[in-house]
Amino acid sequence: MWIILGLTLTVLALTAWYFYNKQQQAQTEAHFDQILGLRQLIQLLRQHRRLSHSHLMKSQLTESRGEILPVFPEQNAILSLSHTLLSQAGLEQKPMYRILTQHLQQLSTEWPQYSMSRNQASHGKNIRHVMYLIDDHLTTSLLIADKSTLFEQYQQFWPVTLNALDTLAQFRSTVAVFHPGNSKQEVLLRRHLHLLQRRLGQMNLMLKIPGPSLMADQLENDLTTLLQSASASKACRLALYKFSLSLSDNIFYLFDAKLTEIAHSLAIDDFPLDISASLLPLLEQAESEAAGQTELKLQA
Repeated sequence: MWIILGLTLTVLALTAWYFYNKQQQAQTEAHFDQILGLRQLIQLLRQHRRLSHSHLMKSQLTESRGEILPVFPEQNAILSLSHTLLSQAGLEQKPMYRILTQHLQQLSTEWPQYSMSRNQASHGKNIRHVMYLIDDHLTTSLLIADKSTLFEQYQQFWPVTLNALDTLAQFRSTVAVFHPGNSKQEVLLRRHLHLLQRRLGQMNLMLKIPGPSLMADQLENDLTTLLQSASASKACRLALYKFSLSLSDNIFYLFDAKLTEIAHSLAIDDFPLDISASLLPLLEQAESEAAGQTELKLQA
């Protein structure tokens, strides 16, 4: 009798433990679905910032008026993905997602009137908003999984990532007002670059499998070459802005590596490292929508 009762209780306990773990894993997977979508949204915002920045620069150079504004596929993809993420968000997070969606809608309609510096800042603000949502989902996932060591490692990695993004923003702010031959501005650019190199090195060392060398000396040499080769202010600023894009790519390469590392530790094995490749289906759909919108504008 006691043996049967003990076996019954053991079976019930194992069954409860199984279903509890299964529920936890389902919750973790749902959080990582949102994390992937949010990371894709950051990539779309970065791509849209580059395209809109290029368009604004050309508009300033040509002083064109009355032109038909382009509808970038990334713009439609941003709005579509943000609404999808809002619909999937939990009740406690929906207010932050609603605010983000409103800001993205505003960005999509107002960016043609922005200056280049405001365009840069507006995209950066939205990217930062998305980063905080990713942090919220990651923190919740690690707490659910009770991964205290992994949680501590992530808590060390997260502020360094934010500091790297802040330093990059400061670098770009200096670039926006840079004039060749201004020694104080050159010193400031180098200071920002040195600090950013340190942040990137810290991020790289906090990965289980460090990425390829970031070639700090090469970055310094590249910056020196840029400063010495361009005499015209606009040409120099454009070259420095393009240089900043490679710095941004480095930051998000390391951030993606940490996300993938955490995902695998939580048995989320299909989290992609190549975020750009994962965007192809969404961009293909958005591209067809953008083509239709452009055709309607032409007909009007």
